[in-house]
Amino acid sequence: MTTLRLLLRWSWRDLRSHWAKVLAIALVIAIGTGGYAGLTSSAEWRRVSYDLNYGEFAMYDLRVDLATGSFVSDGEIAALVFTIPSAESITGVEERLIVPTQVDASTGDEIVLARGEITGSDFSDGGPSVNSHFAHTGRLLTADDAGELRVMLERSFARFYELPATGTIQVSGGRTVEFVGQATTPEYFAVAPEGEMFMTEATFGAMFTTLETAQELSGMPGAVNNLVLTLADGTDRDAIQAELETALTELPVGATVLTRDDNLSYTSLTTDVDQDQAMFNVLALLLFAGAVGAAFNLIHRLAEQQRREIGIGMALGIRPRVLAFRPLLVSAQIAILGVALGIGVGTLIGNGMASIFDDFIPLPVWITDFQYGVFARVAVIGLVVPFVASAIPVWRAVRVRPIEAIRPDLTGRGSMTGRRRTIGNSFSVIPLRNLRRTPRRTALTIAGIAAALIVLVGFLGIMDSVFQAVDTAEVEAVGSESDRISVGLDGFRPIASEVAAVEAADSVAVAEPRLLLAGSIVAEEDIDIFIELADLENGMWHPTLSTGDGGRLDGIILSEKAAADLGVSVGESVTIRHPQRVGATSFAFVDTPLPLTATHPHPVRSLAYMDLSRADQFNLAGITNGMNLLPAAGFSTEDVQVELFELEQVTSVQSVTAVTDAVRDAFNELLGIIQMMVFVVLLLALLIAFNTSSINLEARAREHATMFAFGVRVRTALRMAVTESLLIGVLATLVGVAGGFAMVWWMTQILLTETLPDFALPAIIGTGTLVAVVIMGVVVVTMAPLLTVRRMRKMDLPGTLRLVE
Repeated sequence: MTTLRLLLRWSWRDLRSHWAKVLAIALVIAIGTGGYAGLTSSAEWRRVSYDLNYGEFAMYDLRVDLATGSFVSDGEIAALVFTIPSAESITGVEERLIVPTQVDASTGDEIVLARGEITGSDFSDGGPSVNSHFAHTGRLLTADDAGELRVMLERSFARFYELPATGTIQVSGGRTVEFVGQATTPEYFAVAPEGEMFMTEATFGAMFTTLETAQELSGMPGAVNNLVLTLADGTDRDAIQAELETALTELPVGATVLTRDDNLSYTSLTTDVDQDQAMFNVLALLLFAGAVGAAFNLIHRLAEQQRREIGIGMALGIRPRVLAFRPLLVSAQIAILGVALGIGVGTLIGNGMASIFDDFIPLPVWITDFQYGVFARVAVIGLVVPFVASAIPVWRAVRVRPIEAIRPDLTGRGSMTGRRRTIGNSFSVIPLRNLRRTPRRTALTIAGIAAALIVLVGFLGIMDSVFQAVDTAEVEAVGSESDRISVGLDGFRPIASEVAAVEAADSVAVAEPRLLLAGSIVAEEDIDIFIELADLENGMWHPTLSTGDGGRLDGIILSEKAAADLGVSVGESVTIRHPQRVGATSFAFVDTPLPLTATHPHPVRSLAYMDLSRADQFNLAGITNGMNLLPAAGFSTEDVQVELFELEQVTSVQSVTAVTDAVRDAFNELLGIIQMMVFVVLLLALLIAFNTSSINLEARAREHATMFAFGVRVRTALRMAVTESLLIGVLATLVGVAGGFAMVWWMTQILLTETLPDFALPAIIGTGTLVAVVIMGVVVVTMAPLLTVRRMRKMDLPGTLRLVE
């Protein structure tokens, strides 16, 4: 017991004498274990939270959309749905009316004009039973609100513009409606309008209301154009989908049956979980491996420094196993402190990510409990590594004669340095020799810093890639007319009268008609597309062509990504499934083979273009449902929005850069995660570099003392330490950048192609990222030895040079 008490006091003395290194090594372990737990926990949070919310609010399994511009009577779609053979598997059905509109949510000091959409559902009997709503503020609508001009505003749009919990807004035609709350529904957990990027809440104001109110606002009493349904657990969804497609052929208009997997909002969240899990797992594993590897190296070296004391103890007759117990106690203290701090680091990172997720994806309920199981797995490694790192040098020390343990370590000083002639004076070549004579230590130090830098490059590089794609989309949208404005109409209308009505506005200089139609490319796996028909020869805008002939107007222009995914080249034929007008307000879907005349570089796969002269293929010659226009001199986009808001048929007026600006703003919300990771990597790199410099100083104390005794200045020794750290930093940075680029390429070209198949992301590392990595990997690491200058100046030369006391 006395011996144990003595060893504990001795280890406590060691802890106090090396408190800075012990704390720094413990923090390295904490960052590795806590960082891993914090990063990997997010996937479990999202998976549990998504399942809970999509189940609680009855996300549809199948959705029926009528062809663009088509409507049928209330109850007509539902009646056909219940005629299918497997109707007993259907647990809920809701017919809806979805119509486009404009939203004026301007406040006293800010004009808020955006395109929007009104979704009308049946609120009787506590409905809707499919895609129900959750009110973040205010209240939900009830059956008593049927037919009243009351709506619920979509939560993300309202929050973006900091709108009040309740109030009034205006819709197309200047009609005022009351919003009684800010709500969400499973289709809008992430805002992703059809044909656009997701996270565009700044430009899209959705409203939820009763079916009767939607019919009143749209001027279509008794009409519906959409149906959603849920299925019993275990039902073959694909079989039900096929049965519905057959049954709906009885409708006088075309209809498409979609699954929840066709909803971009749903897939961008749920599919993203597994892909993000893989990405975060790799990044977290790199961070953990780098931290644990660095901790192993540092503890190993710290234990080696006690080799001389172990030799002296053996010479004095103390049993080796007693001497071995002392450094292992120090390792235990480091391990326990590291794991304890790891809980704090993991909690901080987890809380930070949970807060960002809550802002970024406003689910009704988030489950963000600390994942102790995940932490426990890595904590075991964090506990074991210090013991292994200490045990190896201690085992070596107690197995040799005391005199050999006391003798200074001269490993590697002969064979690798003495046989080579090195250009330069002694002081200039010592840093390189120090690195060469301990290659394992050097490699582990470089690997630890490089692993942290790979994580940093991975996080920053994926943001660089996203912003590059957004910039490309913006350039393509702008073309040669940066002031171009996109206008949407509430349906298909004659070109002559609509263009004249818009051009009559004082704020409009010129307006050109266009057609926007939803369709798909028929293939082994169909690709949804949005076809824009415009004057590609003489109009104010046309897409940039990356391949093909812009002079050919008889075919279709697809995105590079769509052509690559289909495996087709310019000149080959593709089959397009598109709506074709069969009546005044009725459309049917037909398949038409078209030549691929060119490709464009826009990163959104679904965008396709045809010349307006081909409108007769859709039986829409002389018809428009949208326009491109330029503002008159002295007028802004906002002026055009305000003036055209009074036209009831106009449902959207926005700059062609509005969507890309909204996406860029949305991704800026993720900067919190990036800033957090930058701080973590900065701290980890600094801790590794500081510990390396500090242990180097102690390991080479006799060398430094000898140099100081012969008149070498402290600044010379410090310069050598800085040079050595510079070499380590440069090598670690090169490895980190190379590994980080490989990580970015893997994430953008392989991993995210499954999560976001409709978007083409380049693999790039921006200049800002490179600057940040150089600062972290070179500047911070190089400057770390400056923290040891005080100890150099106060070194006890006689005491340091004394071999045995």
